Amino acid sequence: MLNEDEVKVCVAERTEHLFSSVTASAAALSAGMADVLSVMADAEHFPRKLPESQLRKTLFPVIEHTLAESRYCFGAGFACHHHLPEDKQPYWFLEWWFKNPRKNQNSCLELDQATQQRLDFSTFEWFKNTRDTENVSLHGPYVDYVCTSAYTLTASSPVMINQKQVGIAAVDVLVSVIEAELLTLLRQCRQKLVIANPDGRVMISSHPRYRTGTLIDGEQQGDTLRRQFFMLFTPH
Repeated sequence: MLNEDEVKVCVAERTEHLFSSVTASAAALSAGMADVLSVMADAEHFPRKLPESQLRKTLFPVIEHTLAESRYCFGAGFACHHHLPEDKQPYWFLEWWFKNPRKNQNSCLELDQATQQRLDFSTFEWFKNTRDTENVSLHGPYVDYVCTSAYTLTASSPVMINQKQVGIAAVDVLVSVIEAELLTLLRQCRQKLVIANPDGRVMISSHPRYRTGTLIDGEQQGDTLRRQFFMLFTPH
């Protein structure tokens, strides 16, 4: 039987595996999108020179493949926002699909230009904080008021054509899915554990005082295991 420290290490390793799987899906989605989009247009003429219907038709198979291949990802898509000085109106484009358990199929989040402007996804953390590199970022938890009204984590990666960012590829995973994957291990630990993002926002917790979304400070943390996308600790 595992002791407390061994259980904590197992929880950390399992969490790292789950997050690595999700971020790998985002990286693969980004690479796949770059491949198909680079055939259609160069970075200088993307995306305005392409009909939206053609763009959506091109992106859908890549998104569908990502959702089919990942058991953890709930939603996936592509977003871009351009507002050049000579533009009268900013250009928005969001192609987003999510798993629909009731229909046993993927559903599309349908938004016209006016709706996308009101939504203003350019203010979303996963969009505005994804840098022009090939690295993958993990954002959240946050409440996704657009699709699920549930706590969500989003992995995002820039889509690059000729070393220029043309948009963001992103995948969502529900916090409840991560919790379900960790539940057995969490129950094996007599101590209450908290998993938080590097900014101190609680992702998952078996401690009743620390709910998902709670912001903590360093003084509340006991012995801490740190990984790239999270830290795990027992509260004081």
